Amino acid sequence: MSVNSRQVKLSRSDPSAVYETLYDFMRRRKVMAIPFLEAQQVVVGSVQHVLVNSTTHLPEAILAVLSASPPASTANSGICAAELAGVIDNPAVTNHTDSFGNILNMISIRDASTHDELLTPDGREIFGLVQCANGVSDGAAVGASGSENTQISFVYISSASVVTLITAGWIDTTIEFQVNKLFMEIRVPTIYKDGSQFDPLIIEPPIMVPDCRKFVVTAPFASGETLTLSTGNGSGSGTSTPSGDTVTLDASAAVFNSNNNNRIRLNGVQLIRGVEVEWASTGSLKVNYIMDIGDVLEVEVPNLV
Repeated sequence: MSVNSRQVKLSRSDPSAVYETLYDFMRRRKVMAIPFLEAQQVVVGSVQHVLVNSTTHLPEAILAVLSASPPASTANSGICAAELAGVIDNPAVTNHTDSFGNILNMISIRDASTHDELLTPDGREIFGLVQCANGVSDGAAVGASGSENTQISFVYISSASVVTLITAGWIDTTIEFQVNKLFMEIRVPTIYKDGSQFDPLIIEPPIMVPDCRKFVVTAPFASGETLTLSTGNGSGSGTSTPSGDTVTLDASAAVFNSNNNNRIRLNGVQLIRGVEVEWASTGSLKVNYIMDIGDVLEVEVPNLV
């Protein structure tokens, strides 16, 4: 003889219990971090987000749509995805948490070729937020290529513990990613490793060792003249003698201007990026001052070791 799980009471001795019946208990929800899979790779080209689909990245996957903290989703084995306020294909920090504050749609990402974590210019780890378009139903399938309804926005945790979008240009490679899946207790696999993934090793943060290249002016530079870092020559009549390290600037002006580890000094005075000194390319910059013979320009950029 079987007993309906709705009939098995759990809360008689504890009026503050979360579960009243065995049925309630067996329908409680767990979110598990699923390990990295080689198939879950996507090319990211200097953007803040990327679309993912069931054709290439997440075959036969469904979505556990999160629209509140804590969420109400019951989509068993669904990938946790926060519902956007609007349409897909727009980067956002939209996320939802469990009762303890854990972000349920935050995932780990890493370089697909080296398997190394991805970092901001100041050494903070970059994560992904899985998100779906507004109006997607709980339990809906991940959209196919050309009909995407799912994206990953790239974020980091700021020094103020705020989830923050990365700057476009910080990722320009193929990444692989893991996902978090929701399971009801009654449908949890009969054997699984609690926590799913290995805990990350506690290691020393990367050390910023600057590379510095010095230019001693040998013929005057006009204000705004472009200086080539490899040769020290200007785009006009300016020339200089370079020495020191080989330096390469960031991939874009926006990243160069936001990277506080870039320091450009003229005769020892640090210049304001984007105003007094401007990014021209990864191998050149413009100084918006006249530089006379004997002036010394220093270009210092970070190098992770």
